Amino acid sequence: MTAAGLGASFRFHLASSIRVTLGLAAFQLVLLLVLVALQPPQARALLFEGLAAGIATPEAFSASRLGFALWAVLAAAAAARRLAPTQRGWHLHLPVDLRTRWGAGVLGVASTLPHLAVLWILLWIGATLLGEPASPRALLALPLVALGAAGAWTPAPRRVRACAAVAVPLAASASSPGLVAATAIFALAYFQSGRWSPRTVRVPVAPSSLRPLGRRLPTGQLVLSLRALGLWIALAHLPAVLFAAPTGLALHNNDFTPDQSELVLRLGTSLAIAATVLGTATLLNARRPPWAWSRSLPWSARQRVAADAVLLLLVASPLLIPVLYLRASSGLSVLALLVFLAVRLPGRMRNSLRGLTKLGTWTYIETLLAALLTALQPVIGLALALASPLFLEASARREQSLKVGLYLERRFDGAREAES
Repeated sequence: MTAAGLGASFRFHLASSIRVTLGLAAFQLVLLLVLVALQPPQARALLFEGLAAGIATPEAFSASRLGFALWAVLAAAAAARRLAPTQRGWHLHLPVDLRTRWGAGVLGVASTLPHLAVLWILLWIGATLLGEPASPRALLALPLVALGAAGAWTPAPRRVRACAAVAVPLAASASSPGLVAATAIFALAYFQSGRWSPRTVRVPVAPSSLRPLGRRLPTGQLVLSLRALGLWIALAHLPAVLFAAPTGLALHNNDFTPDQSELVLRLGTSLAIAATVLGTATLLNARRPPWAWSRSLPWSARQRVAADAVLLLLVASPLLIPVLYLRASSGLSVLALLVFLAVRLPGRMRNSLRGLTKLGTWTYIETLLAALLTALQPVIGLALALASPLFLEASARREQSLKVGLYLERRFDGAREAES
């Protein structure tokens, strides 16, 4: 009964996962091809060689394998969100236990990752053809990474999903202890998936000492913005890649003086941060347009603007790590630029227009000029950071004066009826 139920349930999930796979794989592969095509030929060759060597290397915790594992987790999250309705309805009345139902769901989500598996195998074969050291354990890690990523998002108790998530980096290490530990932890997750009942669920309650703090902080608005972005936030750093690769090649292939190297590094990082913050603000403006309902929530205009500023800071702050490590002085000026953009763009997002290009032309010009001036004169970035409280107050005032139901003549006919 277990094997028959697992097969029937998996075939049911597979029928839905095929459509999900076609949509997700097409989007991800086209995006990958576009990013690779925009790179210089030399950078493209180094990228392929580095990825192939990183996938097949016998060394533990390779950056390429960890990157592919993160990609698998994000892709599995998008697939699990689409396949979650198949876990309900008449499927709950099948004569199978909870463990079998969870296993079928994991296999269904994992079946949406064939594009990632094909790239993994092709890179491993390419490494062997290039003469790089290739370990067979790298191929054994592939199914464990896919199953762990799928198990981390398949509906189940938190302890089950946590065990599956922990198995992903252990399997990506491709070492003998890591593979054994990942197999044992995933087996534990499978065993725990059957030892659960809805009656055991408890609603967590925050301590009374932390509740006033939660009311003061704009966490609710921040969570609302994160849910509006969804999984698109995983693509926030893709615009930075277009500036990071030329900057790295320029520093690696030219003999610059220390001042020139610092200028090139500061310029590339400033443009990367400007592109990341601007892309995130544009996407947030399109997916979470201003509406009157948010005015009824217990948050002030300053709190709503501060929440957007914190979100932009959190998204773009990882880009500061390499520049702070290489040049601390340049990192401080770029950090000042990030603070200025984080408090400036929330005010620009407060408009009644919608779409991916409705921030306004001056917003793009202003962001580009701030990045270029900060790269040329770091003192300008520090001055902009010192003036950030004024820009934050201006953004809050823009939020207060925003008319969500603004009448735009071009959207209505002569009788003031909305045009379809």
